[in-house]
Amino acid sequence: MGRPHPKILLAEDDRDLRELLAFCLYRAGYSVTSCSNGLELLERLNACCGKKGETYDLVVTDLRMPALTGLEVLEALHDLAARPPFICMTAFGDRTTHELAAQLGATRTIDKPVDLDRLLTMIDACVKNQYHEEKSI
Repeated sequence: MGRPHPKILLAEDDRDLRELLAFCLYRAGYSVTSCSNGLELLERLNACCGKKGETYDLVVTDLRMPALTGLEVLEALHDLAARPPFICMTAFGDRTTHELAAQLGATRTIDKPVDLDRLLTMIDACVKNQYHEEKSI
């Protein structure tokens, strides 16, 4: 039996973009769980991080969302060792935003409009790195 599909937790408040990204990730071989705001994202991550049960290989999140921003979620989970890597997306991609996301632990930040090929390349690299680290331990 082959390795299970890597699990992506996707948070994006724009429904059309969320559905497009989820479909593209599914077509690329990922299992996708979607959230429509930062609070839902934080709740899902709090439910799984450090506990047995559903885990995620990667989080792909918008930075500006209702309830909580992606940055606030990163900050809330900053010291959590079991947190999956984050790729952040933003339509407001100034240098300060990118630096703050990196300081809070984001693996990468990509500007919108998102180049889907570039995003998938980032995701593939992050997931492969995760599996490589697990094998090395």
